[in-house]
Amino acid sequence: MAKDVQYFAPTTLEETLQLLGKHGESIHVLAGGTDLVRDMNLGYASPKSIVWIGHLKLEYIKEEQGVIRIGAATRMQTAGASDLLWKKATALAQAAAKLASPPVRSLATLGGNICTASPAADTVCAMLGLGAEVVLVSLKGERVVPLHEFFTGPGETVRRPDELLTEIRIVPTSEREGSAYEKVGRRAALTLAVLNAASRVKLDGKGNCESAIIAVGAAAPTPLRIFRAEEALKGKPFTEEAIAQAAQIASEDIRPIDDVHGTAWYRRKLTKVLVSRTLRAAGGLQ
Repeated sequence: MAKDVQYFAPTTLEETLQLLGKHGESIHVLAGGTDLVRDMNLGYASPKSIVWIGHLKLEYIKEEQGVIRIGAATRMQTAGASDLLWKKATALAQAAAKLASPPVRSLATLGGNICTASPAADTVCAMLGLGAEVVLVSLKGERVVPLHEFFTGPGETVRRPDELLTEIRIVPTSEREGSAYEKVGRRAALTLAVLNAASRVKLDGKGNCESAIIAVGAAAPTPLRIFRAEEALKGKPFTEEAIAQAAQIASEDIRPIDDVHGTAWYRRKLTKVLVSRTLRAAGGLQ
């Protein structure tokens, strides 16, 4: 690890944005450090400068004006223990509670999980399945990006070097609406996802699917929204037949590869299973 890294610990957002604007691609944002510090120790990352955002008060979970607002520095253990998330964004609470190990969850942040842009990230899949948006701020202003438009490739996003991800926004689930997250790894715990999935389902008073969101991770270069499967459910009776059709579409629309964690064939099979499970749970059928 380099010995001459510049380290900054600003106390205001404005100061942080000035540093990002000045240093550009040479400065790395540090939150929990579970990815950045590891990569530095292994020689995968050699930043010239680091800006720690721990003083910016970006750890919070609150509901305001019909939106759940989550600070980017909110830790996994905080999200996994949040009564608000368990009630109104269940998929995210489930994913945060399953991620890695207790020591990692005590440090790792939701914003860091997003910006690392791993195709298999647990909470990213869950937030994608909830229809989340992220807030990016720079000295030039603020922009809100739907999470399904944020990722451009493994480890790559639309965030500019001068921008800081400050907040995640999720519309809370309402009456006759739920969400769910499922993951399969090579072990029961402390493992990366071979495949993960999340779904959000809203039913009308007659049991028809009013709206649906389906996300699958570890099945393409980026986490995926399965829009074609969502449309296939919309307006139809929420039955096992409709769920099976949506799961089949999802298995066709992913772009899996063979790697050390699993084969493409296995990931397509898992997609059917996990999408079906999360749809059933989100729609109250199990």
